[in-house]
Amino acid sequence: MTSRRDGQASNSPKKRKHSKAKKVRKVRKESWSVRRIFKENDFSHVDDVNAERRQSNRGANGFKASALFRALLLMYLKQWTILELIKFLDQHKEWLYFLDLKRMKDDKMQYVVPNRTTFYPFIRRLGEEALMEIFIRTVIQLKENGIINGDNISVDATIISAWFLKGKRKDRDAKKGYDSYRKIWVVGYKIHILLDVDTALPIGVMITPASSNESKTLIPFVQLINERYRFNVHHFLADAQYDSNKNRKEIINELKAVPVIDLNPRNCKGNTKKEKKARRKKLCEKFYKKEWIHEYWLDPNSEKFDKLYDMRTFSEQMFSVSRGSLKGNDFRFKGKLMALAHAVLMCMGTLVVANTAVAVGRPDLMRCVKCFTV
Repeated sequence: MTSRRDGQASNSPKKRKHSKAKKVRKVRKESWSVRRIFKENDFSHVDDVNAERRQSNRGANGFKASALFRALLLMYLKQWTILELIKFLDQHKEWLYFLDLKRMKDDKMQYVVPNRTTFYPFIRRLGEEALMEIFIRTVIQLKENGIINGDNISVDATIISAWFLKGKRKDRDAKKGYDSYRKIWVVGYKIHILLDVDTALPIGVMITPASSNESKTLIPFVQLINERYRFNVHHFLADAQYDSNKNRKEIINELKAVPVIDLNPRNCKGNTKKEKKARRKKLCEKFYKKEWIHEYWLDPNSEKFDKLYDMRTFSEQMFSVSRGSLKGNDFRFKGKLMALAHAVLMCMGTLVVANTAVAVGRPDLMRCVKCFTV
């Protein structure tokens, strides 16, 4: 007969070493159901945007546009595929009521589980302009709620790989570019993100082929801030990829903000990188004086510049949250439009989580996606 003491003794370190214990997912002490997100956020503007571009506010197969959009957002928050989303809705019919997934069937309005082919036509019917307008109006909601202030703005980019299936046609919109994060060449798309630095929340998104020049996306972002958000921007942060006299002048003239942009010594004379950077600094300061904007000059070698530039770590944090918690690198569609939808849904996930965190009185959890996806 084996005693409890004998049982404990038999569980030696050697045996534990070879045992394969199943990892149990830890549940945070403070967490909320994903339903809270859909309760605290207003998605009526999705129907408004859809109605402005169509005769009806209905989406594909008669579903309301806001209902399908909520379903897609749920998929991203829970890190599901479309098939997993449909399976969940089929097994938990109460979510059909919660998401308002109903349409005309047999001459009457009924709650119905969408099929797999419902969502792709819905995104195509919305189009790029409508997707961007939905995102912009969501940002404006958070601005009105006092969550986003836009005092300091940052811009950055990341690459997602295009999706290929063996024997299928390749994605013609995707191009080859170098991913400095993973240190590899990738065929895919580049997601450009404009961030509110103080909250690390996205306020702008753009999709280009992976081979595109990041510098060209800065001016459209500046125009977005000036025309739609009207933030009182103090500093505009960017890495050396965005360094050009044209970009600097646009930031100063349109936003009256100080460009905090690292120097890019490309095409500058010098035998070493240090000499080339010194040359670029000299030419840059000369440009500021020539254009009568020297009051916005910030010495890249100063402590103040370093302190402000370090704030860009918020953008890196946002990308890491997106990759880990919101299917950031899990792109399984084809075409630029689908890549934009992927980026918008990924960024929308962070916005609705932030709004929910403030609504429940926990603004410190604004970037904790997993706290609101139980």
